[in-house]
Amino acid sequence: MNKYTKIIYFLIFFLISMYFFYIQKKWYGIIFLLISLLIIFFIFKNEFLLMAFFKIQNKDIPGMKKYLTCIQNPHKQLTKYQIPYYYFLYGILYSESDIYKSEKYMQKSLDMGLRLKHNIAIAKLNLAIASIYKGNNKKANLLLLEAEKIDIYGILHNQIKIIKTKIKQSQSHNINKTNPYFRK
Repeated sequence: MNKYTKIIYFLIFFLISMYFFYIQKKWYGIIFLLISLLIIFFIFKNEFLLMAFFKIQNKDIPGMKKYLTCIQNPHKQLTKYQIPYYYFLYGILYSESDIYKSEKYMQKSLDMGLRLKHNIAIAKLNLAIASIYKGNNKKANLLLLEAEKIDIYGILHNQIKIIKTKIKQSQSHNINKTNPYFRK
């Protein structure tokens, strides 16, 4: 549902609740006021994003995809603070199947202003993995250092360690390779 439609519904239910307070029917007024407050909550916290976050906590990727596809036009349905999380969730969705799509969505979420530090660390970690796949180990090291600084609780410590060992392995393989275009 469009965020402007939700605002109109809020105004309608709020005016109905004020009418019931005016005619001395307090219980109906309280019920309609609670409904209008619930609508305001869903303006600032989109219901499909909330359900997608609940699905990702349960590791239900198909369920998360189902709720993310319900958001047809994120710029009309979401507030400007929700849009980066929409792209962040899409980045997580594609992180196992298509790392390049994941990189695109994670970079977009960082550019649009992802706010929570652990989510920023996860995004930078995924960007580091994409950089490894592209063969850009310097960029991957920089992104891992940034993710390590941001991850103050140590949630991603093991994943960062694993990726650092993969970078070292890929660097050792690159050193041992000979250049086919170099003449002896």
